[in-house]
Amino acid sequence: GSGFDYRRPRMASGFGTRAPVGRCFPVYREFAECISEKSGSPSEKAAACAELREDYVECLHHKKEITRLNALSDERARKIKAGEPVPSTLTEDAKSGTFRLPFTNVKS
Repeated sequence: GSGFDYRRPRMASGFGTRAPVGRCFPVYREFAECISEKSGSPSEKAAACAELREDYVECLHHKKEITRLNALSDERARKIKAGEPVPSTLTEDAKSGTFRLPFTNVKS
């Protein structure tokens, strides 16, 4: 056999495209360390490290983040359609000059 185990979590490399370390590599390392430290069957290891795996997958794909942003966008659109008040967006605040970057000397 090739010695490659598809059940073992792997990452292509630890190198990032714009930095020495990939964006999700630290999260992957935590997950890989959890798997290696646990004893038991593969399914027991997976269950014990499920939250770290979930964090790693979210770091890679941003599915929860995108779902949340879509829900916020849908709610904003619903409120606008219903004529309910909505807070201004950061883009609107920046254009109007009311947006301030914290801890900077940037003035609008």
